[in-house]
This record gives sequence, C-alpha cells and structure tokens, in this order.
Amino acid sequence: MKWKSPTDTGWSVQIAADLSLVAIFDPAGVLRGELFPASDSEFTGHFGSWKRESTAERIDRYGPALIKGKPATLQLPGVGAVSVSDGKLGAMRRRNKFCEVSVAGRQYRFEHSSGRKATALRDGTTLARYVRAHGLRAIEVSRKSFAATDELDECVLTLFQKVILPGREGAFSETMSALSI
Repeated sequence: MKWKSPTDTGWSVQIAADLSLVAIFDPAGVLRGELFPASDSEFTGHFGSWKRESTAERIDRYGPALIKGKPATLQLPGVGAVSVSDGKLGAMRRRNKFCEVSVAGRQYRFEHSSGRKATALRDGTTLARYVRAHGLRAIEVSRKSFAATDELDECVLTLFQKVILPGREGAFSETMSALSI
C-alpha cells in the first residue's frame, strides 16, 4: 500500500504543506498525534534522489522520513510530547538501527530484521511484523498483527509503518555503499 493510503486498520498520515510535521489520523479522521523533526533538522524523503528532485517532491513520492540518529518529537493529545529515536547516529549493524518510542509507561521498539522486514514490540511483546515489498525503492508495506492493540498502539504502529518503514541495510551493504561514492 502506498504511503498516502490508510493502513489495513484505517489509520493514516499526512505531511503539512510546509513539511514541518506529520499528522497521524485514526479511521474516523480524528487527529491522534503529530510528529515533529528534531529542532535542528527537517523531514527528508525515503531513498536518495536519482534525478534532480526537491525534498518536497521526494517526500510526495516516497513519504516522509526522519534523519537517522536525530530524535524527533511525537506530540500526543492527552499524553504530551515524547521522543522518537530512529536508530543510532552512524550505526553500521542492523541491530543498532532500531526505532524506540516511550509513551505512557509503554516502551515501543521497531527492530529491523532484514533489508525489508521489521518487528514492532511493546514492552517486549510482539505486536506486529512488517514486510516492505520487493523492488528498489518499494514503499508498499504489509502488516501481520500478533496481539490486540488500542488507540495508542495503533498510533505508534502507524508511525512505524508510514514514516520509519521496515528494513535497513546491514554492515556489509553500508560499507559497499560508502565505498561506491
């Protein structure tokens, strides 16, 4: 499914016209959260650009992404602001490229297991597994749920599916990419 279309559970995201925030909506269209990039950062698009396209055009095509290693802020009504960290800055190993969110006493973690797969956990319990479609620059993501979820879970899972995206390169691929520049 494309990044602009709702998830299988009906949740969706929209990026502001000025690219300053990503809004997360429930199936009824009610705003459930807003994601802001780090204060010294901005959203970027998934994947590098092959041709001369602006960041806005890349985001429109592939969806918004956080700059790896820079914490973002997730503002949730009734809960407040929480930090979202998408991996460690300069991490080479896939196991260090996880995403973490702590909300209302819950610890969410998005662990990448391959170049296109990831598992979403809440307090160590598997909530869902995600698989990104095959193909270069594929952004379609499928989800298989393993536990019952509430609105807070769905908000974070939507963030994982639509902004973080499952799958990261491993150390060998990172090294080869760095050498080919």
